[in-house]
Amino acid sequence: MIGRATPEAFALAALLGWLLFLAILVDRPELLVAAIPLAIAFLSVDRWRGPPRFRLSHAASETQLAEGGRSAVTVSLAAHDRVPLAEILSVVPHPLHVVAGNNRTVQHAEVGHETSWSFAVGCPDHGRFDLGQAMVRFWDRSGLWVRETRIAEPLTIAVYPAVQPLLHVPQPLHTQSSFGNYVSARLGEGIEPGELRPFAPGDRVRRINWRATARRGELYVTRFQEERNADIVLLLDTLSDCGAPPHSTLDQSVRAVASLAQAYLARRDRVGFLEFGGYLRWISPGTGGRQAQALIEALLPSATHFSYVAPRLDRVPPRALPPQALVFALTPLLDKRFADALTDLVARRFDVIVLATSPAEATRRSHVATVTDDLACRIWALEWRASLDRLRRQGVVIVEWDGMTSLDVLLAPLTHTRPQLAARL
Repeated sequence: MIGRATPEAFALAALLGWLLFLAILVDRPELLVAAIPLAIAFLSVDRWRGPPRFRLSHAASETQLAEGGRSAVTVSLAAHDRVPLAEILSVVPHPLHVVAGNNRTVQHAEVGHETSWSFAVGCPDHGRFDLGQAMVRFWDRSGLWVRETRIAEPLTIAVYPAVQPLLHVPQPLHTQSSFGNYVSARLGEGIEPGELRPFAPGDRVRRINWRATARRGELYVTRFQEERNADIVLLLDTLSDCGAPPHSTLDQSVRAVASLAQAYLARRDRVGFLEFGGYLRWISPGTGGRQAQALIEALLPSATHFSYVAPRLDRVPPRALPPQALVFALTPLLDKRFADALTDLVARRFDVIVLATSPAEATRRSHVATVTDDLACRIWALEWRASLDRLRRQGVVIVEWDGMTSLDVLLAPLTHTRPQLAARL
Protein backbone atom coordinates (compact mmCIF):
# COMPACT_ATOMS: atom_id res chain seq x y z
CA MET A 1 0.00 0.00 0.00
CA ILE A 2 1.34 3.42 -1.01
CA GLY A 3 0.76 6.58 1.02
CA ARG A 4 0.87 10.07 -0.44
CA ALA A 5 -0.20 13.60 0.33
CA THR A 6 -3.26 15.01 -1.40
CA PRO A 7 -3.28 18.23 -3.46
CA GLU A 8 -5.05 19.91 -0.52
CA ALA A 9 -2.03 19.07 1.65
CA PHE A 10 0.34 20.79 -0.78
CA ALA A 11 -1.94 23.84 -0.95
CA LEU A 12 -2.13 23.97 2.85
CA ALA A 13 1.66 23.65 3.15
CA ALA A 14 2.14 26.49 0.68
CA LEU A 15 -0.28 28.69 2.61
CA LEU A 16 1.43 27.88 5.91
CA GLY A 17 4.81 28.66 4.43
CA TRP A 18 3.67 32.03 3.10
CA LEU A 19 2.14 32.96 6.47
CA LEU A 20 5.37 32.16 8.30
CA PHE A 21 7.43 34.01 5.71
CA LEU A 22 5.24 37.13 5.83
CA ALA A 23 5.11 37.04 9.64
CA ILE A 24 8.90 37.21 9.79
CA LEU A 25 9.18 39.67 6.91
CA VAL A 26 6.74 42.30 8.20
CA ASP A 27 7.10 41.41 11.89
CA ARG A 28 3.37 40.85 12.47
CA PRO A 29 2.53 38.30 15.21
CA GLU A 30 -1.07 38.15 13.96
CA LEU A 31 0.14 36.10 10.99
CA LEU A 32 1.82 33.62 13.34
CA VAL A 33 -1.47 33.23 15.23
CA ALA A 34 -3.29 32.61 11.92
CA ALA A 35 -0.75 29.91 11.03
CA ILE A 36 -1.38 27.94 14.26
CA PRO A 37 -4.63 26.19 12.99
CA LEU A 38 -2.84 25.18 9.80
CA ALA A 39 0.03 23.70 11.78
CA ILE A 40 -2.44 21.80 13.97
CA ALA A 41 -4.07 20.41 10.83
CA PHE A 42 -0.72 19.05 9.68
CA LEU A 43 -0.09 17.51 13.09
CA SER A 44 -3.47 15.76 12.97
CA VAL A 45 -2.49 13.80 9.86
CA ASP A 46 -2.29 10.15 10.90
CA ARG A 47 0.29 9.11 8.33
CA TRP A 48 2.25 6.78 10.63
CA ARG A 49 -0.70 4.59 11.47
CA GLY A 50 -0.92 1.37 9.46
CA PRO A 51 -3.66 0.82 6.87
CA PRO A 52 -6.86 -0.85 8.02
CA ARG A 53 -7.21 -4.57 7.55
CA PHE A 54 -9.96 -5.49 5.12
CA ARG A 55 -11.04 -8.02 2.51
CA LEU A 56 -12.44 -7.06 -0.89
CA SER A 57 -14.18 -9.70 -3.00
CA HIS A 58 -15.96 -9.78 -6.36
CA ALA A 59 -18.79 -12.04 -7.50
CA ALA A 60 -20.55 -12.22 -10.85
CA SER A 61 -24.05 -13.47 -11.56
CA GLU A 62 -22.90 -14.99 -14.88
CA THR A 63 -19.37 -16.13 -15.65
CA GLN A 64 -20.24 -17.71 -19.02
CA LEU A 65 -22.47 -15.83 -21.42
CA ALA A 66 -22.86 -15.01 -25.10
CA GLU A 67 -22.08 -11.78 -26.89
CA GLY A 68 -24.58 -9.06 -26.14
CA GLY A 69 -25.39 -10.41 -22.70
CA ARG A 70 -24.86 -8.77 -19.33
CA SER A 71 -23.63 -9.86 -15.95
CA ALA A 72 -24.26 -8.36 -12.51
CA VAL A 73 -21.07 -7.80 -10.50
CA THR A 74 -21.23 -7.56 -6.70
CA VAL A 75 -18.29 -6.08 -4.77
CA SER A 76 -18.12 -6.75 -1.02
CA LEU A 77 -15.95 -4.99 1.56
CA ALA A 78 -15.40 -6.85 4.86
CA ALA A 79 -13.61 -4.75 7.51
CA HIS A 80 -11.39 -6.33 10.17
CA ASP A 81 -10.51 -2.80 11.39
CA ARG A 82 -12.64 0.33 11.25
CA VAL A 83 -12.65 1.78 7.73
CA PRO A 84 -13.56 5.47 8.04
CA LEU A 85 -13.66 6.31 4.34
CA ALA A 86 -12.72 4.06 1.41
CA GLU A 87 -12.98 5.02 -2.26
CA ILE A 88 -13.21 1.86 -4.42
CA LEU A 89 -12.96 1.65 -8.21
CA SER A 90 -13.69 -1.75 -9.74
CA VAL A 91 -11.75 -2.04 -12.99
CA VAL A 92 -13.90 -2.90 -16.03
CA PRO A 93 -11.70 -4.03 -18.94
CA HIS A 94 -12.38 -2.96 -22.50
CA PRO A 95 -14.68 -3.65 -24.36
CA LEU A 96 -16.92 -4.40 -21.37
CA HIS A 97 -18.85 -1.38 -20.20
CA VAL A 98 -21.09 -0.48 -17.28
CA VAL A 99 -24.76 -0.55 -18.29
CA ALA A 100 -26.37 -0.17 -14.86
CA GLY A 101 -25.13 1.14 -11.54
CA ASN A 102 -21.63 2.51 -10.96
CA ASN A 103 -18.31 0.72 -10.65
CA ARG A 104 -16.96 3.50 -8.41
CA THR A 105 -18.20 4.11 -4.88
CA VAL A 106 -17.26 5.44 -1.44
CA GLN A 107 -17.84 3.03 1.44
CA HIS A 108 -17.68 3.14 5.24
CA ALA A 109 -17.43 -0.03 7.32
CA GLU A 110 -17.26 -0.75 11.02
CA VAL A 111 -15.25 -3.55 12.60
CA GLY A 112 -16.69 -6.94 11.72
CA HIS A 113 -19.24 -5.56 9.29
CA GLU A 114 -19.52 -6.10 5.53
CA THR A 115 -20.84 -3.68 2.93
CA SER A 116 -21.47 -4.34 -0.74
CA TRP A 117 -22.78 -2.74 -3.90
CA SER A 118 -23.59 -3.99 -7.40
CA PHE A 119 -23.40 -2.86 -10.99
CA ALA A 120 -24.06 -4.54 -14.35
CA VAL A 121 -21.63 -4.83 -17.26
CA GLY A 122 -22.49 -5.35 -20.92
CA CYS A 123 -20.46 -7.77 -23.06
CA PRO A 124 -20.53 -6.72 -26.75
CA ASP A 125 -17.54 -8.81 -27.89
CA HIS A 126 -16.19 -12.30 -27.27
CA GLY A 127 -13.15 -13.11 -25.13
CA ARG A 128 -12.02 -13.71 -21.57
CA PHE A 129 -12.12 -10.72 -19.24
CA ASP A 130 -10.81 -10.29 -15.69
CA LEU A 131 -13.23 -8.49 -13.38
CA GLY A 132 -11.40 -9.22 -10.14
CA GLN A 133 -9.27 -6.06 -10.03
CA ALA A 134 -10.01 -2.96 -7.99
CA MET A 135 -8.26 0.25 -6.96
CA VAL A 136 -8.80 1.13 -3.27
CA ARG A 137 -8.03 4.52 -1.71
CA PHE A 138 -8.29 5.16 2.05
CA TRP A 139 -8.74 8.78 3.09
CA ASP A 140 -7.40 10.25 6.33
CA ARG A 141 -9.92 12.13 8.48
CA SER A 142 -8.15 15.40 7.65
CA GLY A 143 -8.29 14.75 3.90
CA LEU A 144 -4.58 15.55 3.61
CA TRP A 145 -3.23 12.00 3.37
CA VAL A 146 -4.39 8.97 1.38
CA ARG A 147 -3.25 5.37 1.09
CA GLU A 148 -3.73 3.54 -2.22
CA THR A 149 -3.52 -0.12 -3.11
CA ARG A 150 -4.54 -2.45 -5.91
CA ILE A 151 -6.53 -5.61 -5.25
CA ALA A 152 -6.43 -8.48 -7.74
CA GLU A 153 -8.33 -11.73 -7.37
CA PRO A 154 -9.31 -14.33 -10.00
CA LEU A 155 -12.74 -13.59 -11.47
CA THR A 156 -12.85 -14.37 -15.17
CA ILE A 157 -15.90 -13.92 -17.37
CA ALA A 158 -15.96 -15.91 -20.61
CA VAL A 159 -17.98 -14.25 -23.37
CA TYR A 160 -18.62 -16.73 -26.18
CA PRO A 161 -19.13 -15.65 -29.80
CA ALA A 162 -22.70 -15.43 -31.02
CA VAL A 163 -23.77 -18.54 -32.93
CA GLN A 164 -26.02 -18.26 -35.96
CA PRO A 165 -28.12 -21.39 -36.68
CA LEU A 166 -27.20 -22.81 -40.10
CA LEU A 167 -29.52 -25.11 -42.02
CA HIS A 168 -27.42 -25.19 -45.20
CA VAL A 169 -23.72 -25.93 -45.09
CA PRO A 170 -21.49 -27.19 -47.92
CA GLN A 171 -21.36 -30.96 -48.21
CA PRO A 172 -17.83 -32.42 -48.19
CA LEU A 173 -16.59 -34.11 -51.35
CA HIS A 174 -15.05 -36.99 -49.38
CA THR A 175 -16.41 -38.98 -46.45
CA GLN A 176 -14.72 -41.03 -43.73
CA SER A 177 -15.36 -44.50 -42.33
CA SER A 178 -17.47 -43.50 -39.32
CA PHE A 179 -21.26 -43.35 -39.30
CA GLY A 180 -22.79 -40.00 -40.20
CA ASN A 181 -25.40 -38.18 -42.27
CA TYR A 182 -23.75 -38.18 -45.72
CA VAL A 183 -24.71 -40.77 -48.34
CA SER A 184 -21.47 -42.40 -49.48
CA ALA A 185 -20.80 -43.98 -52.86
CA ARG A 186 -19.67 -47.10 -51.02
CA LEU A 187 -22.26 -49.86 -50.75
CA GLY A 188 -23.06 -51.43 -47.41
CA GLU A 189 -25.43 -50.77 -44.52
CA GLY A 190 -27.70 -47.76 -44.97
CA ILE A 191 -31.18 -46.58 -45.91
CA GLU A 192 -30.54 -45.17 -49.40
CA PRO A 193 -30.88 -47.82 -52.21
CA GLY A 194 -27.68 -48.15 -54.18
CA GLU A 195 -28.01 -51.03 -56.65
CA LEU A 196 -30.06 -54.12 -57.48
CA ARG A 197 -28.24 -57.43 -58.17
CA PRO A 198 -28.96 -61.19 -58.18
CA PHE A 199 -28.93 -63.05 -54.90
CA ALA A 200 -25.55 -64.54 -53.92
CA PRO A 201 -24.58 -66.90 -51.10
CA GLY A 202 -24.08 -64.94 -47.89
CA ASP A 203 -26.67 -62.25 -48.64
CA ARG A 204 -29.19 -61.55 -45.92
CA VAL A 205 -32.74 -62.67 -46.52
CA ARG A 206 -34.13 -59.36 -45.33
CA ARG A 207 -32.30 -57.64 -48.21
CA ILE A 208 -34.28 -59.57 -50.83
CA ASN A 209 -36.26 -57.26 -53.10
CA TRP A 210 -39.48 -59.26 -53.49
CA ARG A 211 -40.94 -56.98 -56.12
CA ALA A 212 -37.93 -57.40 -58.43
CA THR A 213 -37.82 -61.14 -57.61
CA ALA A 214 -41.45 -61.60 -58.64
CA ARG A 215 -40.93 -59.64 -61.83
CA ARG A 216 -37.74 -61.43 -62.97
CA GLY A 217 -38.41 -64.91 -61.65
CA GLU A 218 -35.21 -65.19 -59.57
CA LEU A 219 -33.97 -63.81 -56.28
CA TYR A 220 -32.69 -60.24 -56.32
CA VAL A 221 -31.30 -58.24 -53.40
CA THR A 222 -31.08 -54.51 -52.84
CA ARG A 223 -27.75 -53.02 -51.80
CA PHE A 224 -27.73 -49.73 -49.96
CA GLN A 225 -25.29 -46.84 -49.85
CA GLU A 226 -23.46 -46.35 -46.58
CA GLU A 227 -24.02 -43.22 -44.52
CA ARG A 228 -20.74 -41.75 -43.39
CA ASN A 229 -19.41 -38.64 -41.72
CA ALA A 230 -16.65 -36.29 -42.80
CA ASP A 231 -13.64 -34.47 -41.37
CA ILE A 232 -14.00 -30.69 -41.25
CA VAL A 233 -11.09 -28.38 -40.41
CA LEU A 234 -12.00 -24.75 -39.74
CA LEU A 235 -9.00 -22.64 -40.71
CA LEU A 236 -8.97 -19.16 -39.12
CA ASP A 237 -6.71 -16.43 -40.49
CA THR A 238 -5.32 -14.22 -37.70
CA LEU A 239 -2.53 -12.66 -39.74
CA SER A 240 -4.55 -9.49 -40.40
CA ASP A 241 -7.62 -7.69 -39.13
CA CYS A 242 -9.66 -4.69 -40.31
CA GLY A 243 -12.36 -2.58 -38.73
CA ALA A 244 -13.18 -1.97 -35.09
CA PRO A 245 -14.49 -4.47 -32.55
CA PRO A 246 -17.03 -5.96 -32.27
CA HIS A 247 -17.51 -5.79 -36.06
CA SER A 248 -13.95 -6.28 -37.31
CA THR A 249 -13.14 -8.94 -39.90
CA LEU A 250 -11.60 -11.17 -37.23
CA ASP A 251 -14.66 -10.87 -34.99
CA GLN A 252 -16.95 -11.79 -37.88
CA SER A 253 -14.73 -14.74 -38.82
CA VAL A 254 -14.74 -16.03 -35.22
CA ARG A 255 -18.55 -15.93 -35.15
CA ALA A 256 -18.65 -17.76 -38.48
CA VAL A 257 -16.29 -20.44 -37.13
CA ALA A 258 -18.53 -20.96 -34.10
CA SER A 259 -21.64 -21.23 -36.30
CA LEU A 260 -20.02 -23.66 -38.74
CA ALA A 261 -18.64 -25.81 -35.92
CA GLN A 262 -22.07 -26.14 -34.34
CA ALA A 263 -23.71 -26.95 -37.70
CA TYR A 264 -21.20 -29.64 -38.69
CA LEU A 265 -21.11 -31.21 -35.22
CA ALA A 266 -24.90 -31.49 -35.36
CA ARG A 267 -24.39 -33.58 -38.52
CA ARG A 268 -22.10 -35.97 -36.59
CA ASP A 269 -19.01 -34.81 -38.46
CA ARG A 270 -15.56 -34.67 -36.91
CA VAL A 271 -14.67 -30.97 -36.61
CA GLY A 272 -11.20 -29.56 -35.95
CA PHE A 273 -9.78 -26.06 -35.65
CA LEU A 274 -6.57 -24.49 -36.94
CA GLU A 275 -5.44 -20.93 -36.21
CA PHE A 276 -3.03 -19.57 -38.81
CA GLY A 277 -1.32 -16.47 -37.45
CA GLY A 278 1.81 -15.44 -35.61
CA TYR A 279 1.93 -19.05 -34.41
CA LEU A 280 0.05 -22.22 -35.28
CA ARG A 281 -2.57 -23.51 -32.86
CA TRP A 282 -4.89 -26.40 -33.62
CA ILE A 283 -7.41 -28.84 -32.22
CA SER A 284 -7.61 -32.27 -33.78
CA PRO A 285 -10.97 -33.23 -35.33
CA GLY A 286 -13.49 -34.78 -32.98
CA THR A 287 -17.22 -35.09 -32.29
CA GLY A 288 -19.63 -34.60 -29.44
CA GLY A 289 -20.38 -31.96 -26.85
CA ARG A 290 -16.87 -32.02 -25.39
CA GLN A 291 -15.42 -31.17 -28.81
CA ALA A 292 -17.94 -28.33 -29.21
CA GLN A 293 -16.87 -26.85 -25.86
CA ALA A 294 -13.19 -27.20 -26.77
CA LEU A 295 -13.72 -25.40 -30.08
CA ILE A 296 -15.60 -22.53 -28.47
CA GLU A 297 -12.95 -22.15 -25.76
CA ALA A 298 -10.24 -22.12 -28.44
CA LEU A 299 -11.92 -19.19 -30.18
CA LEU A 300 -11.84 -16.88 -27.15
CA PRO A 301 -8.12 -15.92 -27.30
CA SER A 302 -8.10 -15.56 -31.12
CA ALA A 303 -6.31 -12.33 -32.04
CA THR A 304 -3.66 -10.99 -34.35
CA HIS A 305 -0.06 -11.44 -33.17
CA PHE A 306 2.98 -9.68 -34.56
CA SER A 307 5.76 -12.08 -35.46
CA TYR A 308 8.88 -12.10 -37.59
CA VAL A 309 8.20 -15.76 -38.37
CA ALA A 310 6.36 -16.48 -41.63
CA PRO A 311 4.44 -19.70 -40.88
CA ARG A 312 3.69 -22.24 -43.60
CA LEU A 313 1.11 -25.00 -43.63
CA ASP A 314 3.68 -27.65 -44.55
CA ARG A 315 4.83 -27.45 -40.92
CA VAL A 316 1.42 -28.51 -39.60
CA PRO A 317 1.38 -32.07 -38.21
CA PRO A 318 -0.68 -34.57 -40.24
CA ARG A 319 -3.24 -34.93 -37.46
CA ALA A 320 -4.14 -31.23 -37.82
CA LEU A 321 -5.10 -31.72 -41.48
CA PRO A 322 -6.35 -35.30 -41.90
CA PRO A 323 -6.50 -36.73 -45.44
CA GLN A 324 -9.63 -36.02 -47.48
CA ALA A 325 -10.77 -33.34 -45.03
CA LEU A 326 -12.87 -30.35 -45.97
CA VAL A 327 -10.81 -27.25 -45.11
CA PHE A 328 -13.13 -24.31 -44.48
CA ALA A 329 -10.99 -21.15 -44.41
CA LEU A 330 -12.25 -17.89 -42.92
CA THR A 331 -10.13 -14.88 -43.84
CA PRO A 332 -10.15 -11.29 -45.13
CA LEU A 333 -7.46 -12.40 -47.64
CA LEU A 334 -5.16 -9.47 -46.99
CA ASP A 335 -1.93 -11.37 -46.34
CA LYS A 336 -0.12 -13.01 -49.24
CA ARG A 337 1.15 -15.79 -46.96
CA PHE A 338 -2.39 -16.99 -46.34
CA ALA A 339 -3.25 -16.84 -50.05
CA ASP A 340 -0.16 -18.92 -50.83
CA ALA A 341 -1.18 -21.40 -48.14
CA LEU A 342 -4.63 -21.79 -49.74
CA THR A 343 -3.07 -22.42 -53.15
CA ASP A 344 -0.78 -25.00 -51.56
CA LEU A 345 -3.75 -26.79 -49.99
CA VAL A 346 -5.55 -26.97 -53.32
CA ALA A 347 -2.39 -28.36 -54.94
CA ARG A 348 -2.28 -31.03 -52.21
CA ARG A 349 -5.78 -32.17 -53.24
CA PHE A 350 -7.60 -30.85 -50.19
CA ASP A 351 -11.23 -29.85 -50.53
CA VAL A 352 -11.00 -26.11 -49.78
CA ILE A 353 -13.78 -23.54 -49.36
CA VAL A 354 -12.91 -19.93 -48.50
CA LEU A 355 -15.31 -17.57 -46.77
CA ALA A 356 -13.73 -14.20 -47.53
CA THR A 357 -14.84 -11.40 -45.20
CA SER A 358 -14.80 -8.03 -46.95
CA PRO A 359 -12.25 -5.72 -45.28
CA ALA A 360 -13.66 -2.67 -47.08
CA GLU A 361 -17.12 -3.18 -45.58
CA ALA A 362 -15.71 -3.70 -42.08
CA THR A 363 -13.61 -0.54 -42.43
CA ARG A 364 -16.56 1.47 -43.73
CA ARG A 365 -18.67 0.52 -40.70
CA SER A 366 -15.93 1.62 -38.30
CA HIS A 367 -15.56 5.16 -39.74
CA VAL A 368 -17.80 8.16 -40.04
CA ALA A 369 -19.28 8.18 -43.52
CA THR A 370 -17.58 10.77 -45.71
CA VAL A 371 -17.28 11.10 -49.46
CA THR A 372 -13.51 10.51 -49.36
CA ASP A 373 -13.74 7.44 -47.14
CA ASP A 374 -16.54 5.96 -49.23
CA LEU A 375 -14.54 6.43 -52.44
CA ALA A 376 -11.43 4.87 -50.87
CA CYS A 377 -13.42 1.86 -49.68
CA ARG A 378 -14.92 1.36 -53.14
CA ILE A 379 -11.49 1.39 -54.79
CA TRP A 380 -10.17 -0.98 -52.12
CA ALA A 381 -13.13 -3.34 -52.70
CA LEU A 382 -12.38 -3.44 -56.45
CA GLU A 383 -8.72 -4.28 -55.84
CA TRP A 384 -9.70 -6.91 -53.27
CA ARG A 385 -12.14 -8.60 -55.66
CA ALA A 386 -9.45 -8.66 -58.34
CA SER A 387 -7.18 -10.60 -55.96
CA LEU A 388 -10.05 -13.02 -55.25
CA ASP A 389 -10.51 -13.61 -58.98
CA ARG A 390 -6.84 -14.56 -59.29
CA LEU A 391 -7.30 -17.19 -56.59
CA ARG A 392 -10.46 -18.49 -58.26
CA ARG A 393 -8.53 -19.05 -61.46
CA GLN A 394 -6.18 -21.26 -59.43
CA GLY A 395 -9.06 -23.50 -58.36
CA VAL A 396 -9.96 -22.02 -54.97
CA VAL A 397 -13.69 -21.90 -54.21
CA ILE A 398 -14.36 -18.48 -52.66
CA VAL A 399 -17.55 -17.04 -51.19
CA GLU A 400 -17.59 -13.31 -50.47
CA TRP A 401 -19.22 -12.11 -47.27
CA ASP A 402 -19.94 -8.54 -46.26
CA GLY A 403 -20.49 -9.49 -42.62
CA MET A 404 -24.17 -8.58 -42.70
CA THR A 405 -25.73 -11.17 -45.04
CA SER A 406 -26.99 -14.34 -43.41
CA LEU A 407 -24.47 -17.18 -43.69
CA ASP A 408 -27.30 -19.63 -44.25
CA VAL A 409 -28.38 -17.75 -47.40
CA LEU A 410 -24.80 -17.29 -48.56
CA LEU A 411 -23.82 -20.96 -48.27
CA ALA A 412 -27.06 -22.45 -49.59
CA PRO A 413 -25.85 -22.62 -53.25
CA LEU A 414 -22.88 -24.76 -52.16
CA THR A 415 -24.92 -27.28 -50.17
CA HIS A 416 -24.89 -30.08 -52.75
CA THR A 417 -22.86 -28.89 -55.73
CA ARG A 418 -19.64 -26.95 -55.78
CA PRO A 419 -18.06 -25.68 -59.00
CA GLN A 420 -14.31 -25.88 -59.23
CA LEU A 421 -14.15 -22.27 -60.37
CA ALA A 422 -16.82 -20.56 -58.29
CA ALA A 423 -18.46 -17.44 -59.59
CA ARG A 424 -18.74 -14.49 -57.27
CA LEU A 425 -21.91 -14.68 -55.17
